[in-house]
Amino acid sequence: MKIPHPNFVIAAVCSLLVLATAQAETQILHYPTEDQSIFTIQAPGDWEVTGIDAVGEFGSLQSENGSVLQFRAIECGSEDDAIAEIDAIAESTIAHLTGSFTDIKLGDVEELEIEGMPAFQLIGDGKDEEGNDVRFLSAMIILGPTTVAEVWAAAYAEDLDSAQAVLGSFKPTSAAAAE
Repeated sequence: MKIPHPNFVIAAVCSLLVLATAQAETQILHYPTEDQSIFTIQAPGDWEVTGIDAVGEFGSLQSENGSVLQFRAIECGSEDDAIAEIDAIAESTIAHLTGSFTDIKLGDVEELEIEGMPAFQLIGDGKDEEGNDVRFLSAMIILGPTTVAEVWAAAYAEDLDSAQAVLGSFKPTSAAAAE
């Protein structure tokens, strides 16, 4: 079974992604819960959802093909802590990729805006342990002075459009996003 490492944190494209084909049934996921929603994403109805428990922990989606998409928000104590968290995410992403995949080719980190908020994205390609091609998509979105959202995917070709649609559906919903 093709399952990328569950703690993988890498490369993505939350904006600039347009779905070329319509998705079948979808589900709207609130992170971490509907009552305390910081952001939402729209996911394919047939992808398994796990792990949406608390702020700071990853929520996960997995396709039948083994593609994985994870998402979370981190609330930091200060703006300096938020900047340090962004740096830590970037470092752990590279460490995970080099330890879990081969033939890794990453583009440059791009600065952009997602839903009017500053963000960073990284896109890349590699191979899983069985030699299958994997596309990495990742973004970090600054939701407020002390809140950072992270969304990433490790997608196989047959799930790439769905993964891009999920990443492109990111919508902030909380007071942190309004700051």
